[in-house]
Amino acid sequence: MRHLSLLALTALVLVSVPTQAQSRNANLESLTADNSVILYVDYLSGLDDYLTTVPGKQFRNNVTAFLKLHSIYKKVPVAVLGDESAYAGRFYPEVRQYAGDAKYFNRTTPTGLTPEVAAWLKKTGRKKVIIGGISIDNCTLHTTLDLLRAGYDVHVVADVSSTNNTLSEETALTRLSRAGAVLTSWVTVSTELLKDWNSPEGKELMKLMGAHLKSSTVGEPSDPSADMSVQ
Repeated sequence: MRHLSLLALTALVLVSVPTQAQSRNANLESLTADNSVILYVDYLSGLDDYLTTVPGKQFRNNVTAFLKLHSIYKKVPVAVLGDESAYAGRFYPEVRQYAGDAKYFNRTTPTGLTPEVAAWLKKTGRKKVIIGGISIDNCTLHTTLDLLRAGYDVHVVADVSSTNNTLSEETALTRLSRAGAVLTSWVTVSTELLKDWNSPEGKELMKLMGAHLKSSTVGEPSDPSADMSVQ
């Protein structure tokens, strides 16, 4: 049998043995209150006119439910990314109400992974990032891609990350998925972080579901009597 050269043997090993990143599947690794952080991106009132892919009332309902996770899962570090300005407007009132004591980071870059945010993330010691925000094809996308490049597992909450047309949304979701992001929803995240429905967090989550689940449907709500107002 002909002997392989050292170079050929090395190449064979590199091809046949998967890297650590290749052998892992972030979709199969659970989010927990001990391994995750949450990033809320650009929930600013001046950007509302650009959002059409999730109907307005449902979008605001979903975002409010997503923001309320901060008060349920108190062990999860939370950061709010965004720069209030004449163009972007002010943060949604719900941001101040439900995530008011989170860490706030201003920026002037499309990506939210600024040196300051990178340092904050590193300090948490956590590698799983839950992210949602405006918009899925712009700042949320750029931030997610940079997080993936930096070695984080990123869960993108799609139903709290609207944009202005379905083609852009689908293109962004495809790119994010192919880059390695986990696509998810606020309901999935809220229950994945939960250990037990009988826990204090479980009881709080039941209240949140009662207030927001019926109104989270994209399109016409299944229950037309559902209260679509922000809780």
